[in-house]
Amino acid sequence: MERELRTWTELASCNDKGLMRIWVGPKPILIVYRPETVRVIMESQTLISKPMEYDVLKYWLGTGLLTSTGEKWHNRRKILTPAFHFSILANFLQKINRECDDFIAGLDKKAAEGYPFDFYKNVKNVALDIIGEAAMGIRGYGAETDRHLKIVQGFTEKVIASRKTERKRVRSDSVSSGSSRSSEQEIWEQENLGTKARRQAFLDLLLEMQEENKLSDSDIREEVDTFMFEGHDTVSSAMGFTVYMVAHHPEVQEKIFEELKGILEPDETRVTHEDISRMRYLEQCIRETLRMFPTVPIIGRVIQDEIDINGFRIPKGITAMIAPFAVHRDKHYYENPDVFDPDNFAPEKVSKRNPFAYIPFSAGPRNCIGQKFAMMEMKVVLSRFFLRFKAIPSVHELENRGLPELVLRPKKGCPIRIVRRKES
Repeated sequence: MERELRTWTELASCNDKGLMRIWVGPKPILIVYRPETVRVIMESQTLISKPMEYDVLKYWLGTGLLTSTGEKWHNRRKILTPAFHFSILANFLQKINRECDDFIAGLDKKAAEGYPFDFYKNVKNVALDIIGEAAMGIRGYGAETDRHLKIVQGFTEKVIASRKTERKRVRSDSVSSGSSRSSEQEIWEQENLGTKARRQAFLDLLLEMQEENKLSDSDIREEVDTFMFEGHDTVSSAMGFTVYMVAHHPEVQEKIFEELKGILEPDETRVTHEDISRMRYLEQCIRETLRMFPTVPIIGRVIQDEIDINGFRIPKGITAMIAPFAVHRDKHYYENPDVFDPDNFAPEKVSKRNPFAYIPFSAGPRNCIGQKFAMMEMKVVLSRFFLRFKAIPSVHELENRGLPELVLRPKKGCPIRIVRRKES
Protein backbone atom coordinates (compact mmCIF):
# COMPACT_ATOMS: atom_id res chain seq x y z
CA MET A 1 0.00 0.00 0.00
CA GLU A 2 2.88 2.40 0.73
CA ARG A 3 4.23 2.01 -2.80
CA GLU A 4 0.77 2.54 -4.31
CA LEU A 5 0.14 5.70 -2.28
CA ARG A 6 3.41 7.27 -3.31
CA THR A 7 2.88 6.23 -6.93
CA TRP A 8 -0.58 7.81 -6.95
CA THR A 9 0.88 10.96 -5.43
CA GLU A 10 3.57 11.17 -8.11
CA LEU A 11 1.01 10.59 -10.87
CA ALA A 12 -1.29 13.19 -9.33
CA SER A 13 1.47 15.80 -9.47
CA CYS A 14 1.60 15.32 -13.26
CA ASN A 15 -2.17 15.30 -13.80
CA ASP A 16 -4.34 18.34 -13.06
CA LYS A 17 -7.61 16.57 -13.85
CA GLY A 18 -8.05 15.61 -10.19
CA LEU A 19 -9.01 11.99 -10.76
CA MET A 20 -7.71 8.85 -12.40
CA ARG A 21 -8.89 5.30 -12.95
CA ILE A 22 -7.01 2.20 -11.90
CA TRP A 23 -7.97 -1.45 -12.14
CA VAL A 24 -7.91 -3.93 -9.25
CA GLY A 25 -8.37 -7.15 -11.17
CA PRO A 26 -11.61 -6.67 -13.13
CA LYS A 27 -12.81 -3.86 -10.84
CA PRO A 28 -12.34 -0.19 -11.81
CA ILE A 29 -11.45 2.16 -8.95
CA LEU A 30 -11.64 5.95 -9.19
CA ILE A 31 -8.78 7.73 -7.38
CA VAL A 32 -9.71 11.30 -6.38
CA TYR A 33 -6.88 13.59 -5.29
CA ARG A 34 -7.52 17.28 -6.02
CA PRO A 35 -9.50 19.52 -3.61
CA GLU A 36 -11.86 20.57 -6.41
CA THR A 37 -12.80 16.98 -7.28
CA VAL A 38 -12.76 15.77 -3.68
CA ARG A 39 -15.29 18.45 -2.81
CA VAL A 40 -17.89 17.08 -5.25
CA ILE A 41 -17.98 13.76 -3.40
CA MET A 42 -17.43 14.85 0.19
CA GLU A 43 -19.96 17.68 0.17
CA SER A 44 -22.68 15.43 -1.20
CA GLN A 45 -25.54 14.51 1.15
CA THR A 46 -26.20 11.34 -0.86
CA LEU A 47 -22.72 9.96 -1.66
CA ILE A 48 -22.19 8.64 1.86
CA SER A 49 -22.08 4.85 1.35
CA LYS A 50 -18.85 3.00 2.15
CA PRO A 51 -17.49 0.41 -0.32
CA MET A 52 -17.19 -3.31 0.40
CA GLU A 53 -13.55 -2.82 1.43
CA TYR A 54 -14.89 -1.60 4.79
CA ASP A 55 -16.79 -4.84 5.40
CA VAL A 56 -13.81 -6.39 7.17
CA LEU A 57 -14.37 -3.90 10.01
CA LYS A 58 -17.97 -5.01 10.48
CA TYR A 59 -16.85 -8.33 12.00
CA TRP A 60 -15.25 -6.31 14.80
CA LEU A 61 -17.16 -3.03 14.99
CA GLY A 62 -20.57 -4.09 13.70
CA THR A 63 -22.45 -1.43 11.77
CA GLY A 64 -21.75 1.59 13.93
CA LEU A 65 -21.11 5.15 12.86
CA LEU A 66 -17.94 4.27 10.93
CA THR A 67 -19.31 1.38 8.86
CA SER A 68 -23.06 2.02 8.59
CA THR A 69 -24.77 3.81 5.74
CA GLY A 70 -28.15 5.08 4.61
CA GLU A 71 -30.93 5.68 7.12
CA LYS A 72 -29.11 3.92 9.95
CA TRP A 73 -26.09 6.19 9.58
CA HIS A 74 -28.25 9.34 9.41
CA ASN A 75 -30.16 8.37 12.57
CA ARG A 76 -27.05 7.29 14.47
CA ARG A 77 -25.16 10.48 13.58
CA LYS A 78 -28.08 12.60 14.77
CA ILE A 79 -28.33 10.68 18.05
CA LEU A 80 -24.58 10.76 18.80
CA THR A 81 -23.76 14.36 17.89
CA PRO A 82 -24.84 15.75 21.33
CA ALA A 83 -22.34 13.38 23.00
CA PHE A 84 -19.52 15.52 21.57
CA HIS A 85 -20.89 18.87 22.69
CA PHE A 86 -18.44 21.30 24.33
CA SER A 87 -19.93 20.69 27.79
CA ILE A 88 -19.33 16.95 27.45
CA LEU A 89 -15.76 17.46 26.26
CA ALA A 90 -15.09 19.51 29.40
CA ASN A 91 -15.74 16.37 31.45
CA PHE A 92 -13.40 14.33 29.25
CA LEU A 93 -10.64 16.92 29.77
CA GLN A 94 -10.34 15.92 33.43
CA LYS A 95 -9.79 12.30 32.40
CA ILE A 96 -7.10 13.23 29.86
CA ASN A 97 -5.19 15.27 32.44
CA ARG A 98 -5.36 12.44 34.94
CA GLU A 99 -4.01 9.82 32.52
CA CYS A 100 -1.18 12.17 31.52
CA ASP A 101 0.24 12.06 35.04
CA ASP A 102 1.37 8.42 34.73
CA PHE A 103 2.53 9.03 31.16
CA ILE A 104 4.82 11.89 32.19
CA ALA A 105 6.12 9.94 35.20
CA GLY A 106 7.10 7.08 32.90
CA LEU A 107 8.91 9.45 30.57
CA ASP A 108 10.83 10.94 33.51
CA LYS A 109 12.43 7.50 33.89
CA LYS A 110 13.29 7.39 30.18
CA ALA A 111 14.93 10.81 30.44
CA ALA A 112 16.95 9.70 33.46
CA GLU A 113 18.16 6.59 31.62
CA GLY A 114 19.28 8.70 28.67
CA TYR A 115 18.91 5.96 26.05
CA PRO A 116 16.94 6.11 22.78
CA PHE A 117 13.51 4.48 22.94
CA ASP A 118 10.42 4.12 20.79
CA PHE A 119 8.17 6.99 21.85
CA TYR A 120 5.35 5.55 19.74
CA LYS A 121 4.91 2.62 22.16
CA ASN A 122 4.54 4.98 25.11
CA VAL A 123 2.10 7.28 23.38
CA LYS A 124 0.02 4.31 22.18
CA ASN A 125 -0.43 3.22 25.78
CA VAL A 126 -1.47 6.64 27.06
CA ALA A 127 -3.86 7.06 24.11
CA LEU A 128 -5.46 3.72 24.99
CA ASP A 129 -5.59 4.67 28.68
CA ILE A 130 -7.33 7.92 27.77
CA ILE A 131 -9.83 6.36 25.39
CA GLY A 132 -10.50 3.53 27.85
CA GLU A 133 -11.44 5.96 30.59
CA ALA A 134 -13.28 8.37 28.28
CA ALA A 135 -15.24 5.59 26.57
CA MET A 136 -15.96 3.23 29.45
CA GLY A 137 -14.75 4.88 32.65
CA ILE A 138 -11.99 2.30 33.13
CA ARG A 139 -8.51 3.33 34.27
CA GLY A 140 -5.29 1.53 33.37
CA TYR A 141 -6.75 0.08 30.18
CA GLY A 142 -3.55 0.48 28.16
CA ALA A 143 -1.44 -1.46 30.66
CA GLU A 144 -3.15 -4.80 29.97
CA THR A 145 -1.15 -7.34 27.98
CA ASP A 146 -4.05 -8.41 25.77
CA ARG A 147 -5.56 -4.96 25.41
CA HIS A 148 -6.10 -5.28 21.64
CA LEU A 149 -8.11 -8.48 22.09
CA LYS A 150 -10.51 -7.21 24.72
CA ILE A 151 -13.12 -5.82 22.38
CA VAL A 152 -13.36 -8.86 20.11
CA GLN A 153 -13.49 -11.20 23.11
CA GLY A 154 -16.59 -9.60 24.55
CA PHE A 155 -14.98 -7.21 27.02
CA THR A 156 -17.23 -4.37 25.91
CA GLU A 157 -20.36 -6.40 26.59
CA LYS A 158 -19.13 -7.14 30.11
CA VAL A 159 -18.51 -3.46 30.82
CA ILE A 160 -21.94 -2.51 29.46
CA ALA A 161 -23.64 -5.12 31.65
CA SER A 162 -21.75 -3.98 34.73
CA ARG A 163 -22.43 -0.30 34.11
CA LYS A 164 -26.16 -0.97 33.60
CA THR A 165 -26.23 -2.86 36.90
CA GLU A 166 -24.45 0.03 38.59
CA ARG A 167 -26.93 2.57 37.23
CA LYS A 168 -29.89 0.51 38.43
CA ARG A 169 -28.31 0.09 41.86
CA VAL A 170 -27.82 3.84 42.26
CA ARG A 171 -31.49 4.45 41.57
CA SER A 172 -32.83 1.60 43.69
CA ASP A 173 -33.09 1.01 47.43
CA SER A 174 -29.65 0.37 48.90
CA VAL A 175 -30.72 -2.70 50.89
CA SER A 176 -32.46 -4.53 48.06
CA SER A 177 -29.76 -3.68 45.56
CA GLY A 178 -27.03 -4.76 47.94
CA SER A 179 -28.57 -8.19 48.38
CA SER A 180 -28.86 -8.77 44.63
CA ARG A 181 -25.21 -8.18 43.73
CA SER A 182 -22.80 -11.12 43.76
CA SER A 183 -19.34 -11.00 45.32
CA GLU A 184 -17.88 -11.77 41.90
CA GLN A 185 -19.57 -8.68 40.47
CA GLU A 186 -18.24 -6.57 43.38
CA ILE A 187 -14.68 -7.78 42.78
CA TRP A 188 -14.88 -7.18 39.03
CA GLU A 189 -16.17 -3.62 39.53
CA GLN A 190 -13.48 -2.83 42.11
CA GLU A 191 -10.71 -4.09 39.80
CA ASN A 192 -11.98 -2.56 36.57
CA LEU A 193 -14.17 0.40 37.41
CA GLY A 194 -12.15 1.72 40.35
CA THR A 195 -14.10 3.70 42.91
CA LYS A 196 -17.83 3.28 43.34
CA ALA A 197 -18.33 6.91 42.36
CA ARG A 198 -19.45 6.65 38.77
CA ARG A 199 -17.30 8.46 36.21
CA GLN A 200 -19.31 10.02 33.42
CA ALA A 201 -18.00 8.31 30.28
CA PHE A 202 -19.13 7.95 26.68
CA LEU A 203 -20.79 4.68 27.70
CA ASP A 204 -22.87 6.48 30.35
CA LEU A 205 -24.11 8.93 27.75
CA LEU A 206 -25.16 6.04 25.51
CA LEU A 207 -26.94 4.31 28.39
CA GLU A 208 -28.90 7.48 29.05
CA MET A 209 -29.94 7.41 25.40
CA GLN A 210 -30.96 3.77 25.81
CA GLU A 211 -33.26 4.76 28.65
CA GLU A 212 -34.94 7.08 26.15
CA ASN A 213 -35.40 4.03 23.85
CA LYS A 214 -32.92 5.36 21.29
CA LEU A 215 -30.28 2.61 21.46
CA SER A 216 -30.15 -1.14 22.12
CA ASP A 217 -27.32 -3.03 23.85
CA SER A 218 -26.03 -4.01 20.40
CA ASP A 219 -26.11 -0.38 19.24
CA ILE A 220 -24.16 0.69 22.32
CA ARG A 221 -21.52 -1.99 21.82
CA GLU A 222 -21.05 -0.92 18.19
CA GLU A 223 -20.52 2.72 19.10
CA VAL A 224 -18.24 2.08 22.08
CA ASP A 225 -16.10 -0.26 19.97
CA THR A 226 -16.01 2.31 17.16
CA PHE A 227 -15.06 5.10 19.57
CA MET A 228 -12.27 2.93 20.99
CA PHE A 229 -10.94 2.00 17.54
CA GLU A 230 -11.12 5.44 15.95
CA GLY A 231 -9.97 7.27 19.07
CA HIS A 232 -6.90 5.17 19.79
CA ASP A 233 -4.89 4.20 16.71
CA THR A 234 -5.42 7.46 14.84
CA VAL A 235 -4.56 9.74 17.76
CA SER A 236 -1.51 7.75 18.88
CA SER A 237 -0.13 7.79 15.32
CA ALA A 238 -0.69 11.53 15.03
CA MET A 239 1.04 12.24 18.36
CA GLY A 240 3.92 9.89 17.54
CA PHE A 241 4.53 11.50 14.16
CA THR A 242 4.26 15.00 15.68
CA VAL A 243 6.96 14.38 18.28
CA TYR A 244 9.12 12.63 15.69
CA MET A 245 8.91 15.51 13.20
CA VAL A 246 9.34 18.24 15.81
CA ALA A 247 12.41 16.44 17.17
CA HIS A 248 13.99 16.82 13.73
CA HIS A 249 13.31 20.57 13.66
CA PRO A 250 14.91 22.16 16.77
CA GLU A 251 13.75 25.67 15.85
CA VAL A 252 10.14 24.45 15.78
CA GLN A 253 10.56 22.67 19.10
CA GLU A 254 11.92 25.79 20.78
CA LYS A 255 9.07 27.88 19.41
CA ILE A 256 6.58 25.39 20.89
CA PHE A 257 8.39 25.55 24.22
CA GLU A 258 8.36 29.35 24.28
CA GLU A 259 4.63 29.38 23.56
CA LEU A 260 3.91 26.85 26.31
CA LYS A 261 6.03 28.75 28.87
CA GLY A 262 3.68 31.68 28.40
CA ILE A 263 0.61 29.51 29.00
CA LEU A 264 1.47 26.82 31.57
CA GLU A 265 3.40 26.66 34.82
CA PRO A 266 6.60 24.53 34.68
CA ASP A 267 5.03 21.58 36.52
CA GLU A 268 1.48 22.08 35.25
CA THR A 269 -0.67 18.97 35.66
CA ARG A 270 -4.12 20.35 34.83
CA VAL A 271 -4.42 21.89 31.38
CA THR A 272 -7.66 23.86 30.96
CA HIS A 273 -9.82 24.67 27.93
CA GLU A 274 -8.55 28.24 28.10
CA ASP A 275 -4.96 26.96 27.99
CA ILE A 276 -5.78 24.78 24.99
CA SER A 277 -7.29 27.68 23.06
CA ARG A 278 -4.02 29.62 23.42
CA MET A 279 -1.80 26.81 22.04
CA ARG A 280 -1.93 28.16 18.51
CA TYR A 281 1.56 27.26 17.33
CA LEU A 282 1.35 23.76 18.82
CA GLU A 283 -1.89 23.30 16.89
CA GLN A 284 -0.15 24.43 13.69
CA CYS A 285 2.48 21.74 14.28
CA ILE A 286 -0.16 19.06 14.85
CA ARG A 287 -2.04 20.10 11.72
CA GLU A 288 1.13 20.13 9.64
CA THR A 289 1.93 16.63 10.89
CA LEU A 290 -1.55 15.46 9.90
CA ARG A 291 -1.02 17.04 6.50
CA MET A 292 2.14 15.03 5.88
CA PHE A 293 0.93 11.90 7.66
CA PRO A 294 -2.88 11.74 7.50
CA THR A 295 -3.82 8.94 9.88
CA VAL A 296 -6.49 7.72 7.46
CA PRO A 297 -4.62 7.76 4.12
CA ILE A 298 -7.57 6.51 2.03
CA ILE A 299 -11.30 7.29 2.34
CA GLY A 300 -13.76 5.21 0.33
CA ARG A 301 -17.16 6.08 -1.12
CA VAL A 302 -19.60 4.36 -3.48
CA ILE A 303 -20.96 6.47 -6.34
CA GLN A 304 -24.66 5.71 -5.87
CA ASP A 305 -25.91 7.85 -8.76
CA GLU A 306 -24.27 8.90 -12.00
CA ILE A 307 -22.45 12.20 -11.47
CA ASP A 308 -20.21 14.62 -13.32
CA ILE A 309 -16.78 15.37 -11.86
CA ASN A 310 -14.63 17.91 -13.65
CA GLY A 311 -16.26 17.13 -16.98
CA PHE A 312 -16.04 13.35 -16.60
CA ARG A 313 -19.19 11.24 -16.31
CA ILE A 314 -18.84 8.79 -13.43
CA PRO A 315 -21.26 5.85 -13.67
CA LYS A 316 -23.35 4.52 -10.80
CA GLY A 317 -21.75 1.77 -8.71
CA ILE A 318 -18.12 2.87 -9.10
CA THR A 319 -15.95 2.82 -5.98
CA ALA A 320 -14.16 6.13 -5.40
CA MET A 321 -11.07 6.30 -3.22
CA ILE A 322 -10.21 9.76 -1.91
CA ALA A 323 -6.51 9.99 -1.09
CA PRO A 324 -5.74 12.58 1.64
CA PHE A 325 -2.09 11.52 1.36
CA ALA A 326 -2.06 12.90 -2.21
CA VAL A 327 -4.49 15.78 -1.59
CA HIS A 328 -2.17 17.10 1.12
CA ARG A 329 0.78 17.14 -1.29
CA ASP A 330 -0.90 19.26 -3.95
CA LYS A 331 1.68 21.86 -5.03
CA HIS A 332 -1.09 24.27 -5.97
CA TYR A 333 -1.77 24.66 -2.23
CA TYR A 334 1.51 23.67 -0.54
CA GLU A 335 4.65 25.16 -2.08
CA ASN A 336 7.00 22.54 -0.64
CA PRO A 337 4.68 19.64 0.18
CA ASP A 338 7.41 17.24 1.34
CA VAL A 339 8.89 19.73 3.82
CA PHE A 340 7.61 19.94 7.40
CA ASP A 341 6.52 23.56 7.81
CA PRO A 342 4.00 24.51 10.54
CA ASP A 343 3.64 27.93 8.91
CA ASN A 344 1.48 26.19 6.30
CA PHE A 345 -1.24 26.57 8.93
CA ALA A 346 -0.68 30.19 9.85
CA PRO A 347 -4.14 31.84 9.88
CA GLU A 348 -3.45 34.04 6.87
CA LYS A 349 -2.53 31.00 4.74
CA VAL A 350 -5.44 28.86 5.91
CA SER A 351 -7.95 31.60 5.10
CA LYS A 352 -6.85 31.67 1.44
CA ARG A 353 -6.78 27.89 0.94
CA ASN A 354 -9.50 25.62 -0.42
CA PRO A 355 -10.87 23.89 2.72
CA PHE A 356 -10.81 20.55 0.88
CA ALA A 357 -7.04 20.82 0.47
CA TYR A 358 -6.81 19.58 4.07
CA ILE A 359 -8.98 16.60 5.05
CA PRO A 360 -7.30 14.55 7.82
CA PHE A 361 -10.68 14.24 9.58
CA SER A 362 -12.56 13.72 6.30
CA ALA A 363 -15.08 16.46 5.43
CA GLY A 364 -18.73 17.06 4.68
CA PRO A 365 -21.55 15.10 6.33
CA ARG A 366 -19.31 12.10 7.12
CA ASN A 367 -16.54 14.08 8.77
CA CYS A 368 -15.04 12.74 12.00
CA ILE A 369 -17.52 13.27 14.83
CA GLY A 370 -14.72 13.09 17.41
CA GLN A 371 -12.22 15.51 15.86
CA LYS A 372 -12.59 18.10 18.65
CA PHE A 373 -11.99 15.39 21.24
CA ALA A 374 -8.92 14.22 19.30
CA MET A 375 -7.43 17.71 19.03
CA MET A 376 -8.10 18.37 22.71
CA GLU A 377 -6.37 15.12 23.69
CA MET A 378 -3.36 15.76 21.47
CA LYS A 379 -2.90 19.30 22.76
CA VAL A 380 -3.01 18.21 26.40
CA VAL A 381 -0.61 15.28 25.98
CA LEU A 382 1.84 17.08 23.69
CA SER A 383 1.84 20.34 25.65
CA ARG A 384 2.80 18.51 28.82
CA PHE A 385 5.45 16.56 26.94
CA PHE A 386 7.10 19.53 25.20
CA LEU A 387 6.96 21.70 28.33
CA ARG A 388 8.87 19.11 30.35
CA PHE A 389 11.15 17.41 27.81
CA LYS A 390 13.32 18.12 24.81
CA ALA A 391 13.12 15.44 22.11
CA ILE A 392 16.29 14.45 20.25
CA PRO A 393 16.03 12.26 17.11
CA SER A 394 17.80 8.90 16.97
CA VAL A 395 17.50 8.28 13.22
CA HIS A 396 17.38 10.53 10.17
CA GLU A 397 13.96 11.99 9.39
CA LEU A 398 13.75 10.35 5.94
CA GLU A 399 14.52 6.88 7.30
CA ASN A 400 11.09 6.61 8.86
CA ARG A 401 8.09 6.93 6.58
CA GLY A 402 4.46 6.18 7.19
CA LEU A 403 3.26 2.59 6.89
CA PRO A 404 -0.26 2.79 5.46
CA GLU A 405 -2.66 0.13 6.67
CA LEU A 406 -6.15 0.93 7.93
CA VAL A 407 -4.32 3.66 9.83
CA LEU A 408 -1.08 5.33 8.76
CA ARG A 409 1.53 4.33 11.36
CA PRO A 410 5.23 5.12 11.79
CA LYS A 411 7.05 2.41 9.85
CA LYS A 412 9.90 2.16 12.36
CA GLY A 413 8.17 3.58 15.40
CA CYS A 414 9.33 6.96 16.73
CA PRO A 415 12.89 6.44 18.00
CA ILE A 416 14.01 9.43 20.05
CA ARG A 417 15.97 10.33 23.16
CA ILE A 418 14.57 12.83 25.65
CA VAL A 419 16.15 15.14 28.21
CA ARG A 420 14.42 16.93 31.06
CA ARG A 421 14.33 20.70 30.60
CA LYS A 422 15.99 22.73 33.34
CA GLU A 423 12.98 25.05 33.59
CA SER A 424 10.68 22.21 34.69
